[in-house]
This record gives sequence, C-alpha cells and structure tokens, in this order.
Amino acid sequence: MGKFQLQIDVEPKDIPSLDDPHKRDCTDAINGVINHTFKYTLFLSLGVMAFFGAYSLFGFTYLMRMEKVLPQLSIVMPLICLVIFLLEFISGAMHKWAIIAEVLLHTVLVFTVMLKLQTVWIIPFAIYGVIVHMKLLTLIPLYKVLSEQKGFPEFTSLPCKDDITVKNDKAK
Repeated sequence: MGKFQLQIDVEPKDIPSLDDPHKRDCTDAINGVINHTFKYTLFLSLGVMAFFGAYSLFGFTYLMRMEKVLPQLSIVMPLICLVIFLLEFISGAMHKWAIIAEVLLHTVLVFTVMLKLQTVWIIPFAIYGVIVHMKLLTLIPLYKVLSEQKGFPEFTSLPCKDDITVKNDKAK
C-alpha cells in the first residue's frame, strides 16, 4: 500500500481495516471516476444537442436557398442524450439502476445513430460511454463499503477539545 496512487487495488472486504488516509485515497479515486463520467456525459449531451441544432439550422437554410430538404435526423437522438444527462445526476450518487439505465441508453444511442450517415461520428463517443459507465458500475461495491465507514467522505479525524482551545489562545 506504500505506492497507493489514484487507482483502487483493494477488495471491498479489506476496506474496514484500512487507515483513514488510504480510505480517503479510495474515496478520491472513486470521486475522480465519477467526475470524469460526469464531464464525459456533459460533453456528449451538449455536443449532440449542439449538432442537432446546427444541423436543423443548416437544413432550414439549405431548404430556403436550394428548395431541397436535407435528410431529417431522428428526434430520438437528442432525447436519449437528454435522458442520459439527467440520469447522470442520479448515477453520480452511485445508484446501480441509474448506471445500468445509462449503459442501456448508450447502447440504444449506438443503434439509433447507425441509421443516419450524418450521425456516425457519435458512435465512438457512445461506445466510450458504455465503457466508462461499466467501470463506474464495478466501483459500486467499493463505494457502498466506503460510505458505511465512519468519517465518510473526508476520513479525517476531528481535533480534540484541547487542540481547539490551544489554537484559539494563540490567536489572541
């Protein structure tokens, strides 16, 4: 455990026997994955919605100038991304059902995107979303054990009464 870096190489059954700094390291690593997943989901959702809006605007302009209609995109695609984004707030609290729902929605997004040539660029991002959320799914047992430990999420010991009064006396 001397070279414990922001990766979790601990079994859930071993967590209660760890000292507070190692528990804090585990919590920081889990929070890092949660934050990375949230940033990814924000990027994907806003990117898809921006693309959908830009494509609609371009399609309208193209219709007005050329009097031809561009192929229409499915409204399901941005709705799926909106639901994924909303579920991310729930899955950030490590609720298993929300993470599984996000994995399923990313998979549905892959198949929805395959129907139109204009949206094929989303496929790698959706597959990455499945991978990231599966990683988050594997961290649920660790998070559950850590959240039941005393001092979660900071795992810092509170100062005793004598330490607090000594510091206040020095400030005067």
